[in-house]
Amino acid sequence: MVAPARLIATRVLHRVARDDAWATPSLDAELRRSSVSRVDAALATQIVYGTLRTAPDLEALLARQARRPVKVDDWTHAALIGAAYQLLHLERVPSHAVVNDTVELVRMKRGKRVAGFANAILRKIAADRPEAPEPPSSVAVPPWLRDALGSSIGVERTGDLLRVGREPPSIDLRVRVDIERDAIAKSIGVAHPDAVISPTTLSPHGLRMSGAGDPRTLPGYEEGAFAVQEEGAQLIGLLLQAQQGDRVLDACAGRGGKTAQLLEAVGESGSVVAADLHEHRLEQISAELVRLRLDPARLETACVDWTVGKGTVRGQFDRVLVDAPCTGIGTLRRRPEILLRAGREDAARMGEIQRCILENAASVVRSGGTLLYAVCSPLNDEGARVIESADLPGFDLQVGRASCLKSLYFGSDGGLDIGPWKPGAGPWADAYQIYMWVNVG
Repeated sequence: MVAPARLIATRVLHRVARDDAWATPSLDAELRRSSVSRVDAALATQIVYGTLRTAPDLEALLARQARRPVKVDDWTHAALIGAAYQLLHLERVPSHAVVNDTVELVRMKRGKRVAGFANAILRKIAADRPEAPEPPSSVAVPPWLRDALGSSIGVERTGDLLRVGREPPSIDLRVRVDIERDAIAKSIGVAHPDAVISPTTLSPHGLRMSGAGDPRTLPGYEEGAFAVQEEGAQLIGLLLQAQQGDRVLDACAGRGGKTAQLLEAVGESGSVVAADLHEHRLEQISAELVRLRLDPARLETACVDWTVGKGTVRGQFDRVLVDAPCTGIGTLRRRPEILLRAGREDAARMGEIQRCILENAASVVRSGGTLLYAVCSPLNDEGARVIESADLPGFDLQVGRASCLKSLYFGSDGGLDIGPWKPGAGPWADAYQIYMWVNVG
């Protein structure tokens, strides 16, 4: 019998490699389907995220042991790379258990010949296993990305962004404005006495928690008392300063995390338009609004390719949010599979797309209205260079100004950056760049 944790981890790593799936929903689905113990779930989680965070180093190790690049099918590769992570970084897993289980996983799917190859590779790795394996302390990134990060945010901040702890990442919640977040924290604490729950420092509506399990099972979730939303994403919605009665455009709404936040802010007298290139994402917003006790009828949606124009979006808006599609490098600790898809030229390519989106979305900001641009990437090609190249006549970039939130300021270049280096941010904070303009006509 193969240990459930190794089977689950291999399935998830296989899906990430074969289908370009995201690790978090894939792992959640596997854990729900398998109904494993908390110990097995924790081990599977550790294997998946640890493997993805150290993938470049693990690939190099496999190649050295095979004395050539390892070219095998996706399933075998997923089993091998997960096993290599366990042997190098997990102290309490016996070498023989890792090797035997992995060989059996390969044999079940690919037969004896490929299983024999896997056995030979893993026994070499096991023979050189560190005496005291330790989890990685940082995400392994290719040299070109480390250089790009260093030139964008400096060596020290790059270290902060890549650093990972031994505990799983915390989860942030955004509590509805009409509900006391302390009350939600108390109810979660009663249901999960071992959980660690604290209010977020930068967002006045956030809670940060660890050890409470799936947020969908927490008290208050079914009643729509909170949404799962990382603190940095909460801050972007707050910095737009949507007011009661405003007409707001969420130009790149995705599945509507900030859309719901904005709809709550504008109240019954306001309105929100959610636009996105992908219609299937927009179709998912209504169900979340219903759960959060917000009326979906108050939301208008539009499928728009902002790189070519404003599509069916009509009229002028008091506030426009461009949370632009990007490389997502600022989230790589939580979503390390990004590294499997990242390329040297991606940031510059995305920067050109972002510039087009920004310019076209600016055309629907009313005189005196606000335009906010944000990306979950710290790279210059998706921030400073986009702002320098964007043609926004009549728009005044907010330079050297205090924001509406305590301790957050727009710098001398107009940028407001958020990341784990920001005082008050959590150690697992994602990295964002934010810029704001006012249409002065």
